[in-house]
Amino acid sequence: MRQHGLRTIAAVAMVAATTLTPTTLAPTPATAQAVVPPPAIVEAVEAAAGATGAGTAVARKPEINGFMTIVNKARADVGVPPLVWDRTLASHARYWARLRVDDCRLIHSNSRYGENLAKGSSPDFSMSDAARLWVEEKPDYDRASNTCVSGKPCLHYTQVVWRSTTRIGAAKVRCGNGWTYVVANFDPPGNWVGRRPY
Repeated sequence: MRQHGLRTIAAVAMVAATTLTPTTLAPTPATAQAVVPPPAIVEAVEAAAGATGAGTAVARKPEINGFMTIVNKARADVGVPPLVWDRTLASHARYWARLRVDDCRLIHSNSRYGENLAKGSSPDFSMSDAARLWVEEKPDYDRASNTCVSGKPCLHYTQVVWRSTTRIGAAKVRCGNGWTYVVANFDPPGNWVGRRPY
């Protein structure tokens, strides 16, 4: 089951999902179809320098820092340790973003990592904007019952603050339709059925 939320900034975020076991909170979404070869308009978020060409979405070190600040503040707010940036996870996110650049569909990679997806209609949609969307789901998580409130999406938020998750990596791409697509991978993944995020 995929859940999504539409925000006023015309951004969409999809539920975090893992494929480790069938006991995860978010069942594995449909298999994605790869687009090969990946277009050359994708830039990795760990790029520290370089020009921005037409059709590219480049995230520099300040964008990574902004993204990490939002994620780690949400974690600090509930008393869990901060995440660290991981190049392997960022590389996986970049790989998946490259495969989604033609259609910009919010389809999960079905990897062993936890995964949050988002896209925004603005070319200025950033990784920080995506992180804010996920963290804005906090009021929709009821800790007492360990469920999302009234069917609203909250699994992006619970993945962000999942206590046992220690590493994160992300990437973004400008899709052919002009939208900006963000992928974040988490390891170890969260959203296990019957367990609380914190």
